Order: sequence, then structure tokens, then C-alpha cells
Amino acid sequence: MKKIIILLVSVFAATAAFAQNNEVVVKGVVLDSLTREGEPAAVIEFYEMADTDKAVAFTTTDVDGNFSHSFTLKGDYCLRFNNLGRKVIKRCFTIGDEPVIDLGEILAQDQVETLQAGTVTAMRPLVKMEVDKMIYNVAEDVDAKTSTVLDMLRKVPMVSVDGQDNITVNGSSSFQVYVDGKPNQMMSQNASMVFKMMPASSVKNIEVVTNPGVRYDAEGVGGVLNITTNKEVTGGQSVADGIYGTLQAQASTRGFGGGLFTSMQKGKFALSANVNGMMQNSPATTMDMERIQDNGFSTSTHSETNMKTPMLMANVSASYDIDAQNLISATVGLMRFNMNQSGLSTTDMVIPGISQYSYTGLTSTTMSNNMISASADYQHLWADEPARSFTLSYQFNGSPAVNNTLNTFGGAVVPGFDLTDRKSDGTSNSMDHTIQADFTTPLGTSLTLSTGAKFIYRHNFSDQSDFHWDGTDYVLNPASSLKYDFYNRIGAAYTELSGNFGNFGVKAGARYEHTWQTYTSVPPLATSPDGRFDVNYGALVPTASVQYNISMTQNIGLSYNLRVSRPGITYLNPYVDTTNPTALTYGNTDLDVERGHNLSLVYSIYTPKVMLNATLRQSYTGNGISSYSFFDDNNILNTTYGNIVTTSSTGLNAFLMINPTNKTRIMINGGLTYSDISSAQLNQHNNGWSYNVMLGGQQTLPWDLRLSANVIVMGSQVTLQGNTTGMSMATLGLTKTFFDDRLSLSVNGMLPLAKGFEMNMSSTTVGDGFTTSMSTTIPMRQISFQVSWTFGKQGNYTAKKARRTIENESQLNSTSTAESMGSIMMN
Repeated sequence: MKKIIILLVSVFAATAAFAQNNEVVVKGVVLDSLTREGEPAAVIEFYEMADTDKAVAFTTTDVDGNFSHSFTLKGDYCLRFNNLGRKVIKRCFTIGDEPVIDLGEILAQDQVETLQAGTVTAMRPLVKMEVDKMIYNVAEDVDAKTSTVLDMLRKVPMVSVDGQDNITVNGSSSFQVYVDGKPNQMMSQNASMVFKMMPASSVKNIEVVTNPGVRYDAEGVGGVLNITTNKEVTGGQSVADGIYGTLQAQASTRGFGGGLFTSMQKGKFALSANVNGMMQNSPATTMDMERIQDNGFSTSTHSETNMKTPMLMANVSASYDIDAQNLISATVGLMRFNMNQSGLSTTDMVIPGISQYSYTGLTSTTMSNNMISASADYQHLWADEPARSFTLSYQFNGSPAVNNTLNTFGGAVVPGFDLTDRKSDGTSNSMDHTIQADFTTPLGTSLTLSTGAKFIYRHNFSDQSDFHWDGTDYVLNPASSLKYDFYNRIGAAYTELSGNFGNFGVKAGARYEHTWQTYTSVPPLATSPDGRFDVNYGALVPTASVQYNISMTQNIGLSYNLRVSRPGITYLNPYVDTTNPTALTYGNTDLDVERGHNLSLVYSIYTPKVMLNATLRQSYTGNGISSYSFFDDNNILNTTYGNIVTTSSTGLNAFLMINPTNKTRIMINGGLTYSDISSAQLNQHNNGWSYNVMLGGQQTLPWDLRLSANVIVMGSQVTLQGNTTGMSMATLGLTKTFFDDRLSLSVNGMLPLAKGFEMNMSSTTVGDGFTTSMSTTIPMRQISFQVSWTFGKQGNYTAKKARRTIENESQLNSTSTAESMGSIMMN
């Protein structure tokens, strides 16, 4: 490890020393004129002042809007910023003997055309592509006003959501969810359920980080899904101090909700708060299952399930500028979502040589999930080198939960199966404390060094009690009850070097993580009589990227990373779930960490009218964690987990956006993947193709009506033991704003493109001695209405964030990071 770092430093330093001779660095930062947030991936063109028709150089901004370019010839030059939907900005300067020219802040404004019919604002890009991540601008999508985050994910490149709302990122179901750059354990474990209830209007961007840098945790084979909450409103003028906000409400055929965002600034202090609530009613979902065993046993079940899910989200962020070099910021958040579910099922069984039996089952489940989070950051900048920074961060997360289930049965007594009424009462909590330190400094004009360290202390607790009906009361069953404590301690350190040499951008780094795990339980495990087991292991995670700018509007990049997936308590927990009398589910304490290798080749071209991104990726996991099922000697289906799967997948993802006019946007987003899945332990192998396509269009109509239409199609998916069918759906939306965009009214409809206009999904599983066929019908037809009102005067009141915080983002850019001084706005 030490030799690798020394070699990287030597190579970068030698290259940088060669490139720095007689160079003058021109740098600056492009910010949104209203929100003062950086403009990432913006094209900056340089011209000689005497000839402004032919560009002599270009660069692009990084994620914070910073840019820099090295010149070797003195003279008079001009800079031009010309992004889609933005006013053209021109700035001229003279290169002399000074080594650095700082152009300061360049404030970008929306391009507005004044027409007889009124004022029309040009459409801004929905997607910004980089070598190692993609940013989907949810706030600029008109569908966001009446949709949930899960609905928006169906449109996001590199993300797939099937008809049963299962999410995959970069072709993998193993991914981590972050909120505002910080990890969120509850969302990672319940992503589909939370996103289904989370209003898209509360989100500004969705970032799909396919090649996370070493600043990120190594967790998540598919990468990271970072949800940036919405802290931007429209209307009004910028003032020094003040308060503004947005109040919104929505209702649909499946529920209702509302939210409030407000932000204020007073001198050096900024405060923002966001509150959202939603109630969703899911109509009856029906499921038909048939399982046939080789020994003649057969089981068929028909069930109907209804569900209500209320949710509340709130967070408050504050920041204070101590002085020009020191900033402190803090955030406190709360999330709560409940689930009330009831289901009725009828099961028919055929037992060879005995008879045919039938029984009914009634299931009632109440679940309450909560998350409490708090974080604080301190950032220090160097006055003589603003690009040098040190950040110290702390974060706390707590996720208390309650889960109670009642199962009652009626009908015939089935020999060999326990149909006693039962209930389970469970409480759990996951608490973690994280402390992290990050340091970033430029090494010359072309090289940047980043390094940091982190420690996580995480405690998972669960107390699960099972009760059986004895004819008069529910009596505790100690044999199927379990109480456990699961401790995770993770220490990590990373080093990363990034450099920009002409048209090339290079990044390489490594992260080492060591994990200590301790598990204790009552009663003790059969494999551990004292009720305790300890595991510790380390993982070295390298990452590397290179980007080449082919021209002003084209670039190509190659990246590699190693990602890991630690088995969570859901996979490790040996508690046996006996809810279903014909099936048992439990975890496996012997699971190992899953390791996945990812190689990506990314090509992007963008012009004011067309944007195209294509990503060719290869992924390989040799010890993947997967569930598998088998029948025991009592004909009870057992389902557990193991490191039993080897997966190799090759995929091509493409995103095309065309803007024929400033009022028309056409989007095509799709992927094609070939997967090869095998398990030596189960002696099974499967392979096949899968695809997904989204065709969308947005049009500004007369009277400034904004129309949106989308069609989404997904093909069948391959699994180790079978396959699942695809799905198709369409959405249509219309939005109108009034009073300088302060009042917004929206309507949106969703319709499955299938028989009966319902989502019909089916799957087939072939195991050792059995075949299971399942068909599910999900009513997804929906009409939504939304109204929002923006009040107050808009300024840059959003609480500031430290440059580096816990799990801050990292990406490859063709520019060096630079802090700019001063402010200038141009037209």
C-alpha cells in the first residue's frame, strides 16, 4: 500500500512539474445567480480577444462550479459561458507575468424570452453526466410536483424500478442511500417503501454515483444513490437578509399530503427548515401462488392485501460564517413512517396418499419506523490558499422501530402443519455514531491531494417475542423468541490524488476499512453455546479514473472500483419467522462480506440542442449474497441466505436528450444487460438478457402550460432460480404557474399499459425438488393534483455546507478545485 502511494505521488509530481513551466492559471467559479449554488459540468470556452469566432481552449466546471485552465502564451483573452437555458456570459482578461488570474464569481441567469403571449423561460438540462456519476435535476422536471421519489427514479438513468417497486442501481440491488451527502441506514434498508411515500417536490437532485471515490464508504456493490433535498424556490428578488418559503399540498386517488419549506438569513447566520407529510392508501393487491414438489405435494394460495402508510419528514439546517476562513453548520432530521397492513388468504394443499385440505389465514401487521439524525461540521480554509481545506464532522443516527403481527387461521386441520393462531411483538433500534476528518490541498496547479479518516460505532438491537394461542390466551413461546445485540465498529482511512494535465483528468486512490463485529443473543445460538460470536476483517478498496476531453463538447472516461457489501442484520439474524405455517425464514450467521468489481467506459457529447451519454459497464461478483429455498423432511419450505452466487453482467446504458426548441424537450433513457448467474453450491445456472426503456417528452404550450408525457417499458429479469416478467406504464402531466411563478397548479395521471390497466407481474422459481409460479396484480392507476405557493423574498439563505462532510461526494473533473474571490454578473 505504501509503495503504491509513493509511486502515485512520484508520477503525478513529475508530470505536474513538467506541465507547470511558464504556465499561468486562470480560475473562477460559476454560480446560480439566485441560489448561489455551483453550476456543475458547465462548459467554459476561451478565445483570443482579436478572434472570438474560434475557441483556443475550453474546460468544464466541477461539482461546485469551480474551473481553471493553464495558459502558456501571454496576451488578451475572453471567457464565454454558454449553457443551455442560461444567458451568455462573457469576461475578458489579460495574461501577463502573474502566475494566477482569479476571475472571481460568475453569476449565471436563466435565459428568458419576452413574447407577446408573455414570458417564457428556456428549459434547463434535466441530466448532467460525469465519468463517475449522473445528476438528475428533479426540481426542473414538471412531473416532480405531483409524483413521489419512486416515480421519478423510473426516469433516472442507471436506475431501474420494476412493477413490484424493487430498485436496482447500476444493475445491482446492493446500493447505499445517502441524503444530502450523508448515509441513511433506514432508507438503505427500506428504499422502496420510503421513496414510495416521499414527495418528489421535497427533492432537488438525485445523484447516481456509479464510481464512488475513496471518500465514500466501500459499502454498496451497485454504488450510491444520493438524494439532495430541495432548498430552492422561485420568484422574488435577492436581498441581503430576509425569509422566504414554499407551501404545497397534494391529493390523489391513493392518498394526500403536504409540505412546507422555509429559509431565512440574518447577517452571517442562515437557517432552513423542511417539513413534509403524506398518507398513502394502497388498494387491494392480489397474489396467486402455486408450488409443486417432485414428491407430489402441492400448495396453491390466493391472497389479497390492503395497506395504509402515513409518513412524516422534517429537517432543520443552520450555518454560521465565523469569518472568511471558518464555517460551522449543523442539521437535525426526523423521519417517521407507519404501515398498517391487512391480508386475507386461502390455501389449498394436496398431500400424496392422504387427502386434499384447505384453510384460510388472516394477517394483520402494524409497523412503526422512525429515524432521528443529527450532524455537525466545522470547516477551515487557508487564507493564502483557498483551495486548501480541513473539515471535521460528526453524525448520529437512530432508527427505533416497532413491528407487531397477528395471524389467525380457519378451516381444516392439516396433518404435519401447525395452524395454531399466533402473534409476534418486536422492537428494534439501530444507533450509530460517526466521526470523520478530511483534508484537501492543491499540489501545484495541476494536482490535488485528498486524505481522511473515519470511525463508525453502530449498535443494532432487537427483541422479538412470539406467542401461540392455547385456547384461552396468547402464551409466550420461548423456543421461537429471540433477543440480540449486534455491534459494528468500522475504522477507515483513505488517500486520493487527482490531476488535470491538458485534456486529461486522472484520479487514483485507495481506502482501507477494518470491521469488528460482535453478536450476542438470548437464547444462545446452537453454534455458539455462550450466545456470542465475534468477526473481524479488513478490506482494501482501490479506485481509479481517467477522463479525456476529445473536444469542447465531447469527453470519454474509463473508471474502475471495488465495492463491498457487508451482510446486515437482516441476513445474519438467526431468528426463525414462523408467520407462514408452510414456510420458515431465517438468517445465516456465517455470511462473508460480498465483493464486487466494476469497470465502466463512459462517453458524453453535449451541445445546446443535444445531450448524449453512453456507459458500457462490466461487473463481477464472485461471492454474492443471495436467498435460496429448500424443503426439509417435514415438507416445510426453508428460506435463508448464503454466499452462493457468482454473477457476471455486461450492460450498456444510454441517455439521449434533444431540445428542438426552447419549449420542447425529448428524452430517451434505456439499458440493455446480459447477466450470467451461477451457484456451485446449489448446482444451478441461469443467464439471459434484460432491458428497460423510457421515452419522455415535455412541451411548453400556449399560455405557458407545461405538458409532460412518458412511457416506461421493462423487460423480463433473470434470477438464479428463474425469472420475472416485465411491465409497462404511461404517465401524463400538466402544470400552470401564476403570479411570477409563485402559484403553481399541477395534475398528473399514471396508467399501467396492461390488461385491465393494472400492473400484472409473474415469476417462476425452480429449486431443488420444487417449482413455484407466482402471479401478482397491483392496481397502480392514479390521478394526482398539486398546488404550491411561494412567499417572501428569495435570496441565498440556504444553510451552507462544509466542502467535505461525512461521506462527501467525489468525482473526476477536467479542472482543478479553486476557491474564487469577488463577484461579477454579466449578460
